[in-house]
Amino acid sequence: MIDKLSLDYKLDYDRLGYRLNSNFSYLFNLEETINKPYNYVFGYFEDNKLLGFIHIVLTVDEADLINIVVDSLYQHKKIGTKLIYYVIKRFDLKALTLEVRESNDAVKFYEHLGFEIKRTIPKYYGNESAYLMKKVI
Repeated sequence: MIDKLSLDYKLDYDRLGYRLNSNFSYLFNLEETINKPYNYVFGYFEDNKLLGFIHIVLTVDEADLINIVVDSLYQHKKIGTKLIYYVIKRFDLKALTLEVRESNDAVKFYEHLGFEIKRTIPKYYGNESAYLMKKVI
């Protein structure tokens, strides 16, 4: 089941987010994030357990994918795919963009879902460059 993430799941959100960045809970405080205009965080749940989440910022009929993460024990079960297609359908998006490290294995996942590399952003992550990727729907 996919639903809006509430503060009841803050600890799980922070735990999953830590996989993305050791400062995740500071950078993406859940209470602040869900109260910012145009920010949406949806969780993927099984038996009331948070298995993954997606955070987007909406701009009319497009969105920027800020974070997506799936618990490592539940990866390769299409949860990330379901989260992405959920926000596309829910907001009737025409495009979805994201930035990802060049070295991140997720690049292939995004390409498999139809995202295309639009450009490289040098030193986006300090010493490492990122790809700006976009999926036009």
